[in-house]
Amino acid sequence: MKFVVVEGRALKQAMKIVAAIIERRNTIPILGHAKITHSDAGLRITGTDLDLEAHVDLDVIDGAGGEWSACISASVLAGIARVAGTMNVRIERADNDLNATITLGDGAAFYEIETLPETDYPEIGGERGSMIEAFTNGMFAATLDKVRWCVSTEETRYYLNGVCWHVTAKDRRFVATDGHRMAICQYANEGGEASTRIIPRKTVRIVTDHLAGKDVKLFDAGANRIDIVAPGLSIRSKLIDGTYPDYARVLPGRHEFTFNLKRDEIVAAIDQATAIGGDRTTAIKFSNGNGRAVIERRSADFGSAKVKTSTAWPYKGQDDTVPAPFAFNSRYLREVANACQGAITLRMVDQSSPFSIHDEDATMTRVLMPMRA
Repeated sequence: MKFVVVEGRALKQAMKIVAAIIERRNTIPILGHAKITHSDAGLRITGTDLDLEAHVDLDVIDGAGGEWSACISASVLAGIARVAGTMNVRIERADNDLNATITLGDGAAFYEIETLPETDYPEIGGERGSMIEAFTNGMFAATLDKVRWCVSTEETRYYLNGVCWHVTAKDRRFVATDGHRMAICQYANEGGEASTRIIPRKTVRIVTDHLAGKDVKLFDAGANRIDIVAPGLSIRSKLIDGTYPDYARVLPGRHEFTFNLKRDEIVAAIDQATAIGGDRTTAIKFSNGNGRAVIERRSADFGSAKVKTSTAWPYKGQDDTVPAPFAFNSRYLREVANACQGAITLRMVDQSSPFSIHDEDATMTRVLMPMRA
């Protein structure tokens, strides 16, 4: 007899990760399934989309049959785990290896499930190599989360569809950009062997959603792949094969004017300025209103809006030089402000050059391209 018994809540948590990797719509039936493998080490659940693969290890309450596997529909297994609650889940492999039965508790619910041959289940090959870096206390997920909102979704520039992990001789950084805005997190002031890896957008999402608070070790897996290993979980991901642009070229090396913004005030001002027209992605203009920054929005169909702020309009020099009006995409500026912590400093070279944005997090640098005012 081949069977395994696991705790329902543990199975539910495992299936959240596996289901996040498995694509709901695909043309290959086996890719909609999770592979469960029972052995003396416990129960391992595997999910893959051919670019990303996760192995989740669960403690076993009871089991028999030595080492055996079964491929069960991921949506079905996740649904059963969700309704199991605190009950134990017993998965039994049929002798003919064509189906499986799942029992909740002491027979409270019984399911007979069709399976697919486990020999058909695809795996991302390659041996695990040397460790690249270790992150403790959830720092890997937290650091990626600081920049993930800038990752591009434009498929034509595929090399921007991920986070650039850039190691130099001086420091280590995570960088994301879509060509309009950019976020850089310099998470370590100690460098290493120079390298650039592009972690795909989906992998970044899985890490930030499911590895928060966990210790993580990163290993080279050869052929442009990495292994992300946490307690009870191993993720193998292909990396984006491309050349990341030289992002340092757009970093302003100097600034002429500084605007000190209050985070909550500027977010509210953006919302107030974009309350008309229904389109929240058009340009909003910053201009000087009696020494204070004023945010303006004009719509050909709905009129105009003007919102005053407490931000001082800066000047310099004996001739009281002041900056010219400038504009931003309202949605981009709002996302930047939402990503900041506490007071925001907006640094300007001129109205057509990239603006750098800083906050109380010294590891972060954000860059936003202006629009025509």
